[in-house]
Amino acid sequence: MKKLIRRWLNRYKNQRRQAQLESLVGLSLNSLIKSCEDIVLKKTGDEVYSKFRDLGGANNHGMILHYSIQSNQPVAISKIEESTLAEREYRFLVWQKGHRANTLAAEPIGLTPVSAQGYSCLITSVLQHPKVFSYLQAQQLFHLLADQPEKVDQLSLMGNKESLKDEIDDSTKIKSILVNLVSQFGTDGADEFYKTFLKEREWIFDSYPNFYMKLQHLMKSFYETLKSYDMVDYEGLVHGDFKRQNIMEHNDSYRVIDCQYYTYGIRLWDLAFLYSKDASGFDNIREQIDKASLFEEKLLIIFFYIIASLINVKKKRAGAVVKCQILPAALYASQQLGFKEYNEL
Repeated sequence: MKKLIRRWLNRYKNQRRQAQLESLVGLSLNSLIKSCEDIVLKKTGDEVYSKFRDLGGANNHGMILHYSIQSNQPVAISKIEESTLAEREYRFLVWQKGHRANTLAAEPIGLTPVSAQGYSCLITSVLQHPKVFSYLQAQQLFHLLADQPEKVDQLSLMGNKESLKDEIDDSTKIKSILVNLVSQFGTDGADEFYKTFLKEREWIFDSYPNFYMKLQHLMKSFYETLKSYDMVDYEGLVHGDFKRQNIMEHNDSYRVIDCQYYTYGIRLWDLAFLYSKDASGFDNIREQIDKASLFEEKLLIIFFYIIASLINVKKKRAGAVVKCQILPAALYASQQLGFKEYNEL
Protein backbone atom coordinates (compact mmCIF):
# COMPACT_ATOMS: atom_id res chain seq x y z
CA MET A 1 0.00 0.00 0.00
CA LYS A 2 2.82 2.43 0.87
CA LYS A 3 4.49 1.80 -2.48
CA LEU A 4 1.19 2.40 -4.27
CA ILE A 5 0.64 5.70 -2.43
CA ARG A 6 4.22 6.79 -3.11
CA ARG A 7 3.84 5.96 -6.81
CA TRP A 8 0.60 7.92 -6.98
CA LEU A 9 2.15 10.92 -5.23
CA ASN A 10 5.14 10.90 -7.57
CA ARG A 11 2.85 10.72 -10.60
CA TYR A 12 0.78 13.61 -9.28
CA LYS A 13 3.91 15.64 -8.56
CA ASN A 14 5.28 15.00 -12.05
CA GLN A 15 1.98 15.94 -13.70
CA ARG A 16 1.79 19.14 -11.67
CA ARG A 17 5.42 20.02 -12.49
CA GLN A 18 4.80 19.34 -16.18
CA ALA A 19 1.76 21.64 -16.17
CA GLN A 20 3.80 24.40 -14.48
CA LEU A 21 6.59 23.99 -17.01
CA GLU A 22 4.24 24.08 -19.99
CA SER A 23 2.61 27.23 -18.63
CA LEU A 24 6.01 28.88 -18.16
CA VAL A 25 7.46 27.91 -21.53
CA GLY A 26 4.30 28.29 -23.58
CA LEU A 27 4.66 24.88 -25.24
CA SER A 28 3.59 21.37 -24.40
CA LEU A 29 6.37 19.18 -23.08
CA ASN A 30 5.74 16.72 -25.90
CA SER A 31 6.23 19.45 -28.49
CA LEU A 32 9.44 20.53 -26.82
CA ILE A 33 10.75 16.97 -26.69
CA LYS A 34 9.86 16.43 -30.38
CA SER A 35 11.82 19.55 -31.37
CA CYS A 36 14.84 18.33 -29.42
CA GLU A 37 14.65 14.82 -30.86
CA ASP A 38 14.50 16.17 -34.42
CA ILE A 39 17.68 18.18 -33.84
CA VAL A 40 19.47 15.24 -32.21
CA LEU A 41 18.57 12.99 -35.15
CA LYS A 42 19.69 15.57 -37.70
CA LYS A 43 23.01 16.31 -35.96
CA THR A 44 24.00 12.85 -34.67
CA GLY A 45 22.05 10.40 -36.82
CA ASP A 46 20.68 8.73 -33.68
CA GLU A 47 16.99 7.96 -33.34
CA VAL A 48 16.21 8.57 -29.70
CA TYR A 49 13.58 8.29 -27.01
CA SER A 50 13.51 10.85 -24.22
CA LYS A 51 12.88 11.22 -20.51
CA PHE A 52 12.11 14.47 -18.73
CA ARG A 53 13.93 15.06 -15.44
CA ASP A 54 12.94 17.82 -13.06
CA LEU A 55 16.46 19.02 -12.31
CA GLY A 56 15.75 22.71 -12.38
CA GLY A 57 18.10 25.26 -10.86
CA ALA A 58 18.44 29.02 -10.74
CA ASN A 59 18.52 29.31 -14.53
CA ASN A 60 17.29 26.02 -15.96
CA HIS A 61 13.81 24.61 -15.66
CA GLY A 62 14.37 20.94 -16.28
CA MET A 63 16.40 18.53 -18.36
CA ILE A 64 15.47 16.11 -21.13
CA LEU A 65 17.72 13.08 -21.50
CA HIS A 66 17.83 11.52 -24.97
CA TYR A 67 18.62 7.80 -25.26
CA SER A 68 19.63 5.95 -28.41
CA ILE A 69 16.91 3.51 -29.44
CA GLN A 70 19.58 1.16 -30.70
CA SER A 71 21.91 1.13 -27.67
CA ASN A 72 19.69 2.47 -24.85
CA GLN A 73 22.60 4.75 -23.91
CA PRO A 74 22.21 8.52 -23.38
CA VAL A 75 23.53 10.39 -26.43
CA ALA A 76 22.33 13.94 -25.73
CA ILE A 77 20.84 16.14 -23.06
CA SER A 78 18.60 19.19 -23.41
CA LYS A 79 18.35 21.99 -20.87
CA ILE A 80 15.21 24.13 -20.77
CA GLU A 81 16.07 27.77 -20.09
CA GLU A 82 15.44 31.36 -21.11
CA SER A 83 16.48 31.77 -24.72
CA THR A 84 18.99 34.54 -23.96
CA LEU A 85 20.86 32.24 -21.57
CA ALA A 86 20.60 29.27 -23.92
CA GLU A 87 22.00 31.31 -26.79
CA ARG A 88 24.84 32.68 -24.66
CA GLU A 89 25.81 29.23 -23.42
CA TYR A 90 25.58 27.80 -26.94
CA ARG A 91 27.93 30.54 -28.11
CA PHE A 92 30.48 29.46 -25.50
CA LEU A 93 30.18 25.80 -26.51
CA VAL A 94 30.63 26.57 -30.21
CA TRP A 95 33.59 28.83 -29.40
CA GLN A 96 35.37 26.23 -27.28
CA LYS A 97 34.74 23.56 -29.90
CA GLY A 98 36.28 25.72 -32.61
CA HIS A 99 39.18 27.20 -30.65
CA ARG A 100 39.86 24.71 -27.87
CA ALA A 101 39.14 21.43 -29.69
CA ASN A 102 36.14 20.73 -27.45
CA THR A 103 38.33 20.32 -24.37
CA LEU A 104 36.46 22.73 -22.06
CA ALA A 105 32.82 21.70 -22.18
CA ALA A 106 30.23 19.43 -23.77
CA GLU A 107 29.90 19.31 -27.53
CA PRO A 108 27.15 21.62 -28.81
CA ILE A 109 24.38 19.88 -30.74
CA GLY A 110 21.80 22.62 -31.21
CA LEU A 111 19.13 25.01 -30.00
CA THR A 112 15.38 24.62 -30.36
CA PRO A 113 13.36 27.56 -31.75
CA VAL A 114 12.43 30.19 -29.19
CA SER A 115 8.94 29.82 -27.77
CA ALA A 116 6.48 32.70 -27.71
CA GLN A 117 7.36 33.21 -24.04
CA GLY A 118 11.09 33.34 -24.65
CA TYR A 119 12.31 29.83 -23.78
CA SER A 120 14.32 27.26 -25.70
CA CYS A 121 16.36 24.11 -25.18
CA LEU A 122 20.13 23.93 -25.33
CA ILE A 123 21.13 20.49 -26.61
CA THR A 124 24.59 19.06 -25.93
CA SER A 125 26.48 15.81 -25.63
CA VAL A 126 26.26 13.97 -22.32
CA LEU A 127 28.98 14.30 -19.69
CA GLN A 128 29.33 12.36 -16.45
CA HIS A 129 29.91 13.44 -12.87
CA PRO A 130 33.38 12.39 -11.66
CA LYS A 131 33.19 9.32 -9.46
CA VAL A 132 35.80 10.83 -7.17
CA PHE A 133 36.28 14.59 -7.34
CA SER A 134 39.90 15.74 -7.78
CA TYR A 135 41.07 19.27 -6.99
CA LEU A 136 44.12 18.60 -9.15
CA GLN A 137 42.00 17.90 -12.23
CA ALA A 138 39.76 20.87 -11.44
CA GLN A 139 42.86 23.07 -11.27
CA GLN A 140 44.03 21.69 -14.61
CA LEU A 141 40.66 22.64 -16.10
CA PHE A 142 40.95 26.08 -14.53
CA HIS A 143 44.35 26.59 -16.19
CA LEU A 144 43.04 25.21 -19.48
CA LEU A 145 40.39 27.93 -19.50
CA ALA A 146 43.24 30.46 -19.57
CA ASP A 147 44.96 29.02 -22.65
CA GLN A 148 45.10 31.06 -25.85
CA PRO A 149 43.86 34.32 -24.29
CA GLU A 150 43.95 36.00 -27.70
CA LYS A 151 41.02 33.80 -28.75
CA VAL A 152 38.74 35.21 -26.04
CA ASP A 153 38.00 38.25 -28.24
CA GLN A 154 36.10 35.94 -30.57
CA LEU A 155 33.83 34.82 -27.73
CA SER A 156 32.49 38.34 -27.27
CA LEU A 157 29.57 39.69 -29.27
CA MET A 158 31.57 42.88 -29.86
CA GLY A 159 34.77 41.08 -30.81
CA ASN A 160 36.55 42.48 -27.75
CA LYS A 161 37.20 40.43 -24.62
CA GLU A 162 36.74 43.50 -22.39
CA SER A 163 33.15 43.81 -23.61
CA LEU A 164 32.33 40.44 -22.03
CA LYS A 165 32.06 42.43 -18.79
CA ASP A 166 28.99 44.20 -20.15
CA GLU A 167 27.21 41.09 -21.42
CA ILE A 168 25.88 39.93 -18.04
CA ASP A 169 23.71 41.80 -15.58
CA ASP A 170 23.80 41.77 -11.79
CA SER A 171 20.41 40.12 -11.33
CA THR A 172 21.69 37.34 -9.03
CA LYS A 173 24.08 37.42 -6.08
CA ILE A 174 26.84 35.66 -7.98
CA LYS A 175 26.42 37.78 -11.10
CA SER A 176 26.45 40.89 -8.93
CA ILE A 177 29.89 39.90 -7.63
CA LEU A 178 31.11 39.10 -11.14
CA VAL A 179 29.87 42.42 -12.54
CA ASN A 180 30.88 44.71 -9.69
CA LEU A 181 33.96 43.09 -8.18
CA VAL A 182 35.58 40.36 -10.29
CA SER A 183 35.36 42.37 -13.52
CA GLN A 184 36.08 45.74 -11.89
CA PHE A 185 38.74 44.77 -9.37
CA GLY A 186 40.91 47.69 -8.29
CA THR A 187 38.34 50.37 -9.07
CA ASP A 188 36.58 52.63 -6.58
CA GLY A 189 33.31 50.93 -7.51
CA ALA A 190 34.69 47.52 -6.58
CA ASP A 191 36.01 48.95 -3.33
CA GLU A 192 32.57 50.25 -2.41
CA PHE A 193 30.90 47.03 -3.53
CA TYR A 194 32.84 44.63 -1.31
CA LYS A 195 32.48 46.91 1.72
CA THR A 196 28.70 47.08 1.21
CA PHE A 197 28.63 43.33 0.64
CA LEU A 198 30.28 42.73 4.03
CA LYS A 199 28.06 45.28 5.78
CA GLU A 200 24.92 43.57 4.48
CA ARG A 201 26.13 40.32 6.04
CA GLU A 202 27.04 41.64 9.47
CA TRP A 203 24.26 39.47 10.94
CA ILE A 204 26.27 36.35 10.06
CA PHE A 205 28.79 37.42 12.71
CA ASP A 206 26.28 37.99 15.52
CA SER A 207 28.17 35.46 17.65
CA TYR A 208 31.53 36.97 16.66
CA PRO A 209 31.07 40.78 16.84
CA ASN A 210 34.70 41.57 17.64
CA PHE A 211 35.93 39.37 14.83
CA TYR A 212 33.58 41.07 12.36
CA MET A 213 35.17 44.45 13.12
CA LYS A 214 38.65 43.01 12.64
CA LEU A 215 37.59 41.26 9.43
CA GLN A 216 36.48 44.56 7.92
CA HIS A 217 39.91 46.05 8.57
CA LEU A 218 41.63 42.91 7.33
CA MET A 219 39.68 42.85 4.05
CA LYS A 220 40.53 46.52 3.55
CA SER A 221 44.21 45.69 4.02
CA PHE A 222 43.89 42.83 1.54
CA TYR A 223 42.25 45.03 -1.06
CA GLU A 224 44.65 47.94 -0.67
CA THR A 225 47.61 45.57 -0.84
CA LEU A 226 46.29 43.88 -3.97
CA LYS A 227 45.65 47.23 -5.66
CA SER A 228 49.39 47.87 -5.51
CA TYR A 229 50.00 44.93 -7.86
CA ASP A 230 49.50 44.89 -11.61
CA MET A 231 46.42 42.71 -12.04
CA VAL A 232 46.76 42.33 -15.82
CA ASP A 233 48.46 38.94 -15.48
CA TYR A 234 45.50 37.70 -13.42
CA GLU A 235 42.82 38.79 -15.86
CA GLY A 236 41.23 36.48 -18.36
CA LEU A 237 38.22 34.32 -19.08
CA VAL A 238 36.16 33.66 -15.94
CA HIS A 239 33.60 30.85 -15.87
CA GLY A 240 31.86 32.53 -12.95
CA ASP A 241 30.06 29.52 -11.44
CA PHE A 242 33.00 27.13 -11.11
CA LYS A 243 31.85 24.56 -8.56
CA ARG A 244 31.73 20.78 -8.23
CA GLN A 245 28.17 20.52 -9.52
CA ASN A 246 29.27 22.29 -12.71
CA ILE A 247 32.41 20.24 -13.28
CA MET A 248 31.86 17.04 -15.24
CA GLU A 249 34.07 14.39 -16.77
CA HIS A 250 34.73 13.09 -20.28
CA ASN A 251 37.45 10.58 -21.18
CA ASP A 252 39.21 11.08 -17.82
CA SER A 253 39.43 14.87 -18.14
CA TYR A 254 37.17 17.51 -16.62
CA ARG A 255 34.74 19.78 -18.46
CA VAL A 256 32.55 22.67 -17.33
CA ILE A 257 28.79 22.95 -17.70
CA ASP A 258 26.34 25.82 -17.02
CA CYS A 259 28.45 28.25 -19.02
CA GLN A 260 26.07 31.20 -18.67
CA TYR A 261 27.95 33.57 -16.37
CA TYR A 262 31.27 33.73 -18.20
CA THR A 263 32.94 37.10 -18.22
CA TYR A 264 36.34 38.79 -18.27
CA GLY A 265 38.05 39.61 -14.99
CA ILE A 266 40.22 38.21 -12.21
CA ARG A 267 40.38 34.50 -13.01
CA LEU A 268 41.26 33.35 -9.49
CA TRP A 269 37.64 34.01 -8.54
CA ASP A 270 36.85 30.61 -10.08
CA LEU A 271 39.23 28.70 -7.80
CA ALA A 272 38.18 30.68 -4.72
CA PHE A 273 34.51 30.01 -5.49
CA LEU A 274 35.23 26.30 -5.92
CA TYR A 275 37.11 26.14 -2.60
CA SER A 276 34.35 28.04 -0.78
CA LYS A 277 31.94 25.20 -1.56
CA ASP A 278 34.04 22.62 0.29
CA ALA A 279 31.79 21.47 3.13
CA SER A 280 34.80 20.44 5.21
CA GLY A 281 35.85 24.06 5.61
CA PHE A 282 39.03 26.03 5.04
CA ASP A 283 41.39 23.50 6.58
CA ASN A 284 40.51 21.05 3.81
CA ILE A 285 41.58 23.44 1.05
CA ARG A 286 44.52 25.11 2.78
CA GLU A 287 47.02 22.92 0.93
CA GLN A 288 45.45 23.93 -2.38
CA ILE A 289 46.15 27.59 -1.61
CA ASP A 290 49.69 26.72 -0.52
CA LYS A 291 50.33 25.52 -4.09
CA ALA A 292 50.09 29.09 -5.36
CA SER A 293 53.64 30.30 -5.89
CA LEU A 294 53.15 34.05 -5.52
CA PHE A 295 52.04 36.09 -2.52
CA GLU A 296 49.43 38.02 -4.48
CA GLU A 297 47.93 34.80 -5.86
CA LYS A 298 47.33 33.46 -2.37
CA LEU A 299 45.96 36.79 -1.21
CA LEU A 300 43.54 37.04 -4.15
CA ILE A 301 42.25 33.55 -3.43
CA ILE A 302 41.79 34.34 0.28
CA PHE A 303 40.02 37.64 -0.48
CA PHE A 304 37.62 36.00 -2.95
CA TYR A 305 37.22 32.90 -0.77
CA ILE A 306 35.88 35.03 2.08
CA ILE A 307 33.49 36.84 -0.28
CA ALA A 308 32.29 33.59 -1.88
CA SER A 309 31.79 31.89 1.49
CA LEU A 310 29.37 34.66 2.51
CA ILE A 311 27.13 34.68 -0.56
CA ASN A 312 24.23 32.47 0.53
CA VAL A 313 24.55 31.75 4.23
CA LYS A 314 21.51 30.30 5.98
CA LYS A 315 20.85 31.57 9.48
CA LYS A 316 21.26 28.16 11.11
CA ARG A 317 24.68 27.74 9.50
CA ALA A 318 26.04 31.23 10.14
CA GLY A 319 28.14 30.25 13.13
CA ALA A 320 29.61 27.23 11.36
CA VAL A 321 30.54 29.28 8.29
CA VAL A 322 32.41 31.81 10.43
CA LYS A 323 34.10 29.18 12.56
CA CYS A 324 35.08 26.73 9.80
CA GLN A 325 35.62 29.02 6.82
CA ILE A 326 36.01 32.74 7.51
CA LEU A 327 38.00 32.66 10.74
CA PRO A 328 40.58 30.07 9.54
CA ALA A 329 40.99 31.95 6.24
CA ALA A 330 41.63 35.21 8.11
CA LEU A 331 44.11 33.47 10.40
CA TYR A 332 45.89 31.98 7.40
CA ALA A 333 46.31 35.44 5.93
CA SER A 334 47.52 36.78 9.28
CA GLN A 335 50.03 34.04 9.96
CA GLN A 336 51.13 32.90 6.51
CA LEU A 337 50.89 36.05 4.42
CA GLY A 338 52.45 38.51 6.86
CA PHE A 339 49.48 40.50 8.15
CA LYS A 340 51.02 40.30 11.61
CA GLU A 341 48.85 42.97 13.19
CA TYR A 342 45.93 40.55 12.98
CA ASN A 343 47.54 37.60 14.74
CA GLU A 344 45.18 38.10 17.67
CA LEU A 345 42.32 36.89 15.49
